[in-house]
Amino acid sequence: MKLRRGELEDLTISFLVLVLLFSNFEPRLLGYAGLAVLTAFVFHELAHRMVARSYGYTAFYKRWDTGIALALGLGILSRLTTGSTWIFAALGAVQVYAPYAYDEREVFGRIALAGPATNVAVGVLALIAVRVLPVLSTPWYAARITASVNLWLALFNLFPFPPLDGWKVLRWNIGYWAIAAGLAYFLYTLV
Repeated sequence: MKLRRGELEDLTISFLVLVLLFSNFEPRLLGYAGLAVLTAFVFHELAHRMVARSYGYTAFYKRWDTGIALALGLGILSRLTTGSTWIFAALGAVQVYAPYAYDEREVFGRIALAGPATNVAVGVLALIAVRVLPVLSTPWYAARITASVNLWLALFNLFPFPPLDGWKVLRWNIGYWAIAAGLAYFLYTLV
């Protein structure tokens, strides 16, 4: 899976900002946050990219510098004032260039659903690990954070508001959207 010029840099910058935010700017949590963000954010974006490319479209991740600055600013400000980091991040997205479309709503709905579906799959695997690993061990804690971040990202992205993935899925097929959003919420309550 070859990355476009600049795409690796954009993904890396977005990844590192999210790791700082999800670690609550605490060095001891950087490893846990790194694993969670890798599986939640990076896998999510690469899933969009892979499905778009399977339709023959040009697709690549592009960071949004304004979103990065806002997310980091809010995170630092909330940490300084409340002691915990508030995360509201729109750091970038996979840009899809489709010179043709079979059924635009269906194709873009499927592309949109790929990200949250990936988060749900990783979240389920992490939940299984949480159930079988020794409680409060380092691997248990890593699995719990990974499950939580993946399932929250799936749920958040399935909110049916533009430009979130949920809006595109809902426009394509309300049944698929309802199942995906309901499942993401149900699984998130298990964390």
